[in-house]
Amino acid sequence: MNQEQISPGAGEIDRLRQLATAVKADLSRSGLVVRDAGQEPDRQTAPGGLEIDLDQVDDELGGLWLTWELHPAVRQSVREAVQQQGRTRDPVIQASLDIHERAAEAIVCMLNALGYKAEQNDTSHRPFAIKVLTGPC
Repeated sequence: MNQEQISPGAGEIDRLRQLATAVKADLSRSGLVVRDAGQEPDRQTAPGGLEIDLDQVDDELGGLWLTWELHPAVRQSVREAVQQQGRTRDPVIQASLDIHERAAEAIVCMLNALGYKAEQNDTSHRPFAIKVLTGPC
């Protein structure tokens, strides 16, 4: 594997950083709680909201990603339901899935309204994530 496959060029990284800054500012002004991935190290107390992750690996998984995070209490309830045998159809799990799906749809609509091009992820690598492709002209 050559270096080009590991990391995109400096120009592309700068473009993605500028895009991330613009997305964060625009969605924050739209009323969403937005934070950078890793900004809140304690996921037990981190508030829900939108997380921005700039993946700098130059492959189909790289780029600017947005993920909706639920409140810590809901995340804990989901974890507990998953860990208990036979509760995969628990209402809290279904509600969590539905919320993530609807949040992703709404965020894509918001980005489109703001002039961005974004799409929902359809791979298991980042379920319910949104990939931001371009900013407003």
